[in-house]
This record gives sequence, structure tokens and C-alpha cells, in this order.
Amino acid sequence: IVPGGIFDPRELIKYAHDADAIVAQFAKLDKPFLDALEHCRIIARYSIGMDTVDLPAAHAKGIQVANVPDYCIHEVANHAAAHILNALRQITHSRDLLLRNEFDFSKIRPMHRCEEQTLCLLGFGHIARELYGKMKPFFAKVVAFDPYFSGQAAYPDVEFLSLDDALACADVISVHVPLMPATAKMLSDAQFAKMKDGVCIINTSRGTNVDEAALLAALESGKVRAAGLDVYADEPASNSALYSHPMVSCTPHIGAATVEAQKRIGAEIVDIITNFGK
Repeated sequence: IVPGGIFDPRELIKYAHDADAIVAQFAKLDKPFLDALEHCRIIARYSIGMDTVDLPAAHAKGIQVANVPDYCIHEVANHAAAHILNALRQITHSRDLLLRNEFDFSKIRPMHRCEEQTLCLLGFGHIARELYGKMKPFFAKVVAFDPYFSGQAAYPDVEFLSLDDALACADVISVHVPLMPATAKMLSDAQFAKMKDGVCIINTSRGTNVDEAALLAALESGKVRAAGLDVYADEPASNSALYSHPMVSCTPHIGAATVEAQKRIGAEIVDIITNFGK
């Protein structure tokens, strides 16, 4: 067991070099780390995503990499829904105004009715589909962009569009894509320019799916009205200019944080490790 707070692969290898199996969560397991492993046969990620492990390097070493793809679907969908409603109703911003004794409705205008707006889901995997079911009653229209999803016929109420068309019609954009080369900074200056003025951006997927500098610039210009973030380019988060912006609501990557989800992933990780090779 590695002491808490150690994420540097160069430090981690001191503990893991002779392990047969590794359970990892936040630490980035890069090629030098993997090359230094002497006996490891499996790495189980305590997460849905696989982006913290250098998969080609692991495969080259003959190390299997496993994850738990469905342990926190409800939790992350609920968390995204909370951020969406917070942004639209300006709960955090209104609270901050109230704490400054600014009881002034004019400072939260304009505020629009959810039921007359369009929600855009970037990615339509398990979490996005769960979120769609929860948020459908709140919105006039739901659109989605996911070039890898083939089950559109099962969702006749969702309009599947190109990325540019989805961004252009959305009032709220919620990001639900895995981190890979095609999705890194998939929302940057060029994409923000295509959006409506006053759009809300929600990200509960991976921090680097959104260009944080571009998001801050869009907030400053008013192109983005509000943002809700649970994930960050660097974790622990350190971009104080963005995260302290009055129209940004931040949570510290707690989308999966329920007792039930943590019990489930713990049990599944144990099964993965104990049943490996059987």
C-alpha cells in the first residue's frame, strides 16, 4: 500500500517495482514506470477511464489493464444534473451575491426558462444516456454528438448532429467523452466561437477535454454565461483565475463520491484481481 499523496511515478516505483498486480486511481503510470515493473501482470484502475495508464507501454510489457466501466453512472449523471441546474438557476452566483449583501435580481439577469432551452450532450455513453433520462423533462430539446454511438434508433427524442451543429444550437453543453487524442481540448477557441452567446458549459468527464484558457476567455467575453466543473487539467486543481471566476462553480472531482459507488468499485476491483488468469 502506497502512502497517500504520492502520485509521482518515480516515487511510486519504489513501492510497486516487484508487485504482481497494481490497483491505481489518480497516479499517472507512464512508460518509464511500467518498464521498471519486474513482475506485474495486471493493473486495475479504480475508475471508469483508462487515460492515466500508458496503454501501448503496458501491452508491450504484457500487462493487462482493466477498469470498472459502470460503477458510478448514476452518481456522475446526478452530479452533472446538479451542475446544469446550478448554472441555469445561478445558485452559486446568487449565494455569493447574497453573502456580499447584494440582494439584487438585476445582477443575475438574464435568466431563462429551462423548458425552452436545448441541452447538448457531447458523447452519448452510459453516463450521458443516464443524464438524458434525468434531464429530458427539463429541456425543450436534447441533441447529442457521438460519432461512435450506433444506437440512435433507440433514442428518437435525441437529435444526433455533427459537432459544429450541436454546439451552435445548444444553450447548455455537458461533456461526457473519454480522454483520447481526438477529444483533448475538443472545446477550444474555435468551438466556443461557434456557440450561442450565453451558453453554459458543464464538464464531469476529464479536465483536458476543455481548453481551460479558452474557457476563461469565453467567460470573460460573455460568450459563456456560466460553467460547472468537476474535473481539471491538473489535479489537484491550480488554475485560480478560472476556478475563482464568479460564474464558475467548482467541485473537487467528486462525481463518483457516494458510499454505494465506492463499495461497488472496491468489490469489483477485488474480483478483477482475484479472478485474473483463471
